[in-house]
Amino acid sequence: MKTMNQIGMTMAAVAALTLGACSTPQGPMSTSSSQSNYYGMGTVQSVELVKQDTRNGIGLGTVAGAVIGGVVGNQVGEGTGRTAATVLGAAGGAYAGNRIENRDDQANDAYKITVRMDNGEYRSFVQVSDNGLRTGDRARVENGIVQRY
Repeated sequence: MKTMNQIGMTMAAVAALTLGACSTPQGPMSTSSSQSNYYGMGTVQSVELVKQDTRNGIGLGTVAGAVIGGVVGNQVGEGTGRTAATVLGAAGGAYAGNRIENRDDQANDAYKITVRMDNGEYRSFVQVSDNGLRTGDRARVENGIVQRY
């Protein structure tokens, strides 16, 4: 009986981590990793106000929900029924915890700045401030941040 409980709790933890990994995390106000260390000069083609989603996939709410759900589910039934209840409790708790954790997160304002680089390629950067940039301005990109030149 003790082995079944250990298996159930292990399965609950796996279910919680699997559910948490289903969402796509996005870092707040960041450029893509390939552009974060980019340097160059160019001309601003556009400056757009966009919403930046700061919610992430797995956090304390997901983990706490999975643990609480697994404990509550473990109190139900016997044998394989208890194991199933533990797994379902953990999965449901992880989902509920994640939803509660992310319900207050709002999309933040950010600026998508598209620059025609001097080598002819177009690159877009998302950052917290527009740094006073306007279409047609000469710009310098350092570490993925666009600034007036």
